[in-house]
Amino acid sequence: MTVQSNFITDLANKIVLVTGGATHIGQAVVSELTTLGAEVIIADINETLGRQVAAATQATYEYLDLANDDSIQALVSKLKHVDILVNLACLYEDHGSQSTRSDWLKTFNVTVFGHAALVQACRPLLKASSDAAVINISSVSARIAQKERWVYPASKATLEQLTKSMALDLAADHIRVHALSLGWTWSVPMQMISGDDRPKTDRVAGRFHVLGRIADASEVAQALSLLCSPKAKLLTGSTIHADGGYHTLGPEATDSPIEELSA
Repeated sequence: MTVQSNFITDLANKIVLVTGGATHIGQAVVSELTTLGAEVIIADINETLGRQVAAATQATYEYLDLANDDSIQALVSKLKHVDILVNLACLYEDHGSQSTRSDWLKTFNVTVFGHAALVQACRPLLKASSDAAVINISSVSARIAQKERWVYPASKATLEQLTKSMALDLAADHIRVHALSLGWTWSVPMQMISGDDRPKTDRVAGRFHVLGRIADASEVAQALSLLCSPKAKLLTGSTIHADGGYHTLGPEATDSPIEELSA
């Protein structure tokens, strides 16, 4: 029996469009996909970082403002073919119970409305692919209450529902649609909040994850690459959890209150 070294994901000749590719997680995704042979296009509002990531990963960069329909149309007009669309960009304007209408509009305009418009614009290109997929990046925040977080969780919950609706309607064009839900991931926000202290972050957040630690961006990228594989053809309309087991835990987390009670 012959064993293939890369038996799941070979993305040679695949063209992948990644929104938010200039972010920390975005760079990991772009790097993973190019390593697997894909031709990756980074679509991001941050031109400086976008070009830096493109140069470092052998990808290409295109400017995109998801809050602007003209920007979306300008990007798509340059594209000849797209096999996979990764909707990773998001906006975090969340002040919990003090959130303003502007916070809501800005966040939804990018995370939900912008990605819906981009999928609509890319639909003819995706339809022409022999194995097309849309991957929407979600979060554990979509399904739980978190103190003083209103806008971001609602935007991700909406994106997960949109994933289901997209999957139903795009199936006619043989386009599968997934949501990839992330837990705590080591990224720029975590670095800033923790003072760039990864061990501290794992100590604080580890009990919320079955694995006892948060994720690395490279691990998120590896999970995402599985959904890019032609072997994922049967999967559509569902939310896949790449969260280190966060979603399996209840309010007790990894603690044992029974042991505490009986002590």
